[in-house]
Amino acid sequence: MTPDNRQKYILAVDMGTSGPKSALVSTRGEVMESAFAVNQLYLLPDGGAEQDPEDWWSSILETFRILLDKRTVPIEDIVAVCCSTQWSGTVA
Repeated sequence: MTPDNRQKYILAVDMGTSGPKSALVSTRGEVMESAFAVNQLYLLPDGGAEQDPEDWWSSILETFRILLDKRTVPIEDIVAVCCSTQWSGTVA
């Protein structure tokens, strides 16, 4: 809690292989809401895989909109954004 006695929240996004999962989490660790969006995975003939970074960004924004439109927490009480990503991803 802060001096004004209001709970604060973190907007978190985990960019997984199948798409982003975003959540609103209290600073005490309570998950208030979550949202998921799917990203296309392109499998290449040589065994590789690719995704379009523009799709990543669009999907992240989509999940953020879903969470914020629910108005579960006041937007002004979101104090941080936290991101994690898939392992060994390269944008070239």
